[in-house]
Amino acid sequence: MKRIKQIFFATCTWVILSTGLTAHAEVDKVVLARQFGIGYLQLAVMDQMKLVEKHLASVGLANTKVEWARFASGSAANDAMLSGRLHFAAGGTGPAFILWDKTRNNAKVHGVAALSSMPNLLVTRDPKIKTISDFGSNNKIAMAGAGSSVQTTYLQMAAAKTWGIAQYKKLDTLMVNLPHPEGLKTMLSGGTEVTSTFTTPPFQYMALENKDVRVVLNSYQIMGGRNTFLMVWATDAFRKDNPKSYRAVFDALKEATDWINANKQDAARLYVKDTGGKETAESILKMLNDPDIQITLTPEKVLPYAQFMQEVGTLKNRPEKWTDLFFPEIHSLPGS
Repeated sequence: MKRIKQIFFATCTWVILSTGLTAHAEVDKVVLARQFGIGYLQLAVMDQMKLVEKHLASVGLANTKVEWARFASGSAANDAMLSGRLHFAAGGTGPAFILWDKTRNNAKVHGVAALSSMPNLLVTRDPKIKTISDFGSNNKIAMAGAGSSVQTTYLQMAAAKTWGIAQYKKLDTLMVNLPHPEGLKTMLSGGTEVTSTFTTPPFQYMALENKDVRVVLNSYQIMGGRNTFLMVWATDAFRKDNPKSYRAVFDALKEATDWINANKQDAARLYVKDTGGKETAESILKMLNDPDIQITLTPEKVLPYAQFMQEVGTLKNRPEKWTDLFFPEIHSLPGS
């Protein structure tokens, strides 16, 4: 009987300890997404300055590895997140809100924070195109993540304003899915039907260096002012199961944002180094000093954007306030 009690006690102790360890165990590797463009500058800073590692160590997770994955679009990052290969996705608000909508009853994806507000420009090399009404069937528009990207929704919003809500998809057939650098190169080459690209800084400014390229549409005109372009998102399960890891990434993101805004010249140099010197530090600094470009965690005009997506059926669920789309860590910010 004594032996049985000892075994029983040992078994119970093992179960209690195992349960406790499981409840408090965190991942041994955090995987974060990156994309192309200065809108992702915080992520470049976090990577280059090892800020995630720094904040993981501060909460007792110094042995947790940090891995960065490159994606050409937010939709590709979504696929990786749903398959369990990615913990923090980054991209446009469109792909983020699509995943928020699709995972309401399971993974419960929400925004971690905004990354940047910046204008997206639809530019063209075709001299006949002055407005979106001038696009014909042979005037293809390159954009990253065509069909689900933030530029897709901007163009649909513009179409709805021009031809009515029932015609919001009027220009969808012209979209060609190409990463921003490729889309720019293809448009400038002049050898294809891709005569335009709906792109982001710095690629839109590189395009405008060509005297034959002009702006057709500015996303700020569509939104009625400055609005969030890029953001970071994650699953509710990761946030709850890995509270220290989640907090470390969030704190690293906040530190990177504060550092960029206080050290824009150094941030511009870091970006150029990170991207292999494709642009000059002077050109990147000029963009960072542009009042239309804001590196900020605060979501701006995300609610009307998401509500349009729901109105046209891209989203099934309608957010009633911007905080419906983001985790509580940023609910105190003056979002909209």
